[in-house]
Amino acid sequence: PRLTTMAHVHLVSSFLAAPWTHASEPIQCTTAIVGGGWAGVYSAWRLAVDAAVADASSVCLFEARQAVGGRTYSVDVDGLTVDIGAYRFGMSMHLPADLIVNHFKLETVCYEPSCSPDAEMNATLYRIVDADGHNAGYATPVRAMLREALGRGVRVFYRHELTGIYDGGGDALAEGGASLLHFAGGGGVVRASAVLLNLPRQAVERLDPASVVFDRGPSVRAKLATTILTNCTPCQAGPVAEAHEDVKVYAIYDHPWWVSKLGLAEGTFASVDADPPLVGRYHDGPIRRRGKEPPGPAALEAVYTFTLEHPQVKWYLPFVRDLAGEPLTVTTDPALLLPLHTRLMDYHRAAFAARGYNASAEPPPREVVLGIWTTDKLALLPSPTSSMMHVQTSRPGACPAEPCLRGVTPRQYVDAVATPNSRRRIHLANNDFTWTGYQGKPCCWAEQSLRAVERILVREWALPRPAWLDKQYWTDLVGEADATAASAASSDAAAAVASSDDALPWTSSDAAAAASDAAGGALASGAGVAEALATLERRV
Repeated sequence: PRLTTMAHVHLVSSFLAAPWTHASEPIQCTTAIVGGGWAGVYSAWRLAVDAAVADASSVCLFEARQAVGGRTYSVDVDGLTVDIGAYRFGMSMHLPADLIVNHFKLETVCYEPSCSPDAEMNATLYRIVDADGHNAGYATPVRAMLREALGRGVRVFYRHELTGIYDGGGDALAEGGASLLHFAGGGGVVRASAVLLNLPRQAVERLDPASVVFDRGPSVRAKLATTILTNCTPCQAGPVAEAHEDVKVYAIYDHPWWVSKLGLAEGTFASVDADPPLVGRYHDGPIRRRGKEPPGPAALEAVYTFTLEHPQVKWYLPFVRDLAGEPLTVTTDPALLLPLHTRLMDYHRAAFAARGYNASAEPPPREVVLGIWTTDKLALLPSPTSSMMHVQTSRPGACPAEPCLRGVTPRQYVDAVATPNSRRRIHLANNDFTWTGYQGKPCCWAEQSLRAVERILVREWALPRPAWLDKQYWTDLVGEADATAASAASSDAAAAVASSDDALPWTSSDAAAAASDAAGGALASGAGVAEALATLERRV
């Protein structure tokens, strides 16, 4: 049987090979962006291309893998572009929708053929397609931003896995101050005045504990940020912490029998009472169409769910080559293909018979595509899991609330993680470090990361509103960033004249705003942080 993660699959998000790979001498960058997901590539593009406020050659983008995109993972399999990671968006998600539609003017179609509102989001969702109407992959706009950034001179370094960030001397807020970034595998050392991390939680937790990203300063904000970044993993409370997985399974058939024979172009199906379990959607997988020729090949999404919701789908994990490595596996292993095909035929047998077909005559799939994302601590591309994820899970006890966040409000959380070390100008934007449900944004969408990084870019680099972005959306978004920036400036001034025990990380107006968040924010926590925040609220 054939089993591979790369050999016969074109990784759409890696279509551009970076001219920069390894360095024998220290790399000098004004701004070092670590992580090539949506927020990482977007920030490099905004600084060097869209707003053009930075010398492009001074902006450096580092990616641990050989491709950008992160958990937006589009791959070509047998002429079909399959999204095993992020894959759709709503028009009210102006980041990224306005970038996709207004700026890059990419073609889109409704995710569900009827354009019916998605049950989870209560809104019509969309996917990106090519000129022929075929799925183009959600990595397309990431790829477009990368192309433009490289064209302007942004330096991109693949296979650079960050291991630590250290004091490079001076004060990063003053001229000449810098941080030193160290990379594994001979990636060398990078000197940068500002650092923006677009890293998943596991990558941050693996950093050297001595890294200056973990601010050991006396302020409550610094203590909260360090707690969140080092010891506040969602769904891991209790005596035994187990990894969980997001599971996508596509069966690649020569023709789309579910559409051509059963008329099932849209809808869902589920049956987890036998193996292999099924939790799929008829309208998700791409279908190749060529004029009057019969359609095919075609991908049927047999599974898309989470082990937190359906632990039965762990049945598929033994077929993954390296669970902590690349999430993609493409296989022709009959131990998977034949049972999966039999299960699909049994499930649809009555529907076949009702239309005069024999399900047993249907040929099996040519291969199966697995997208398995895990929260394992060693995962290179882990499953996205934002904080307070328990509010989005329905199976009781599957995802306990984080004790470290008891007494912490969403506003305080967002403010702390955005800039974990202000004196070293270290910033963080990734949907793992967002608060599930805050401002109506659920886990785990690209919008979470993009909103976070746009706030940072406005606050720290004073970027103007993009011409292509909805004005009201941007104003509502960065209004909070402006308030946070004013608060931070006030805190720094207060800290200069106060003792470390009296440092105030929020102004009284911020405390009032935080109090308004408290009903949705106080859920579970670390005593030290909670007590410090309670003291802070009394003082202001």
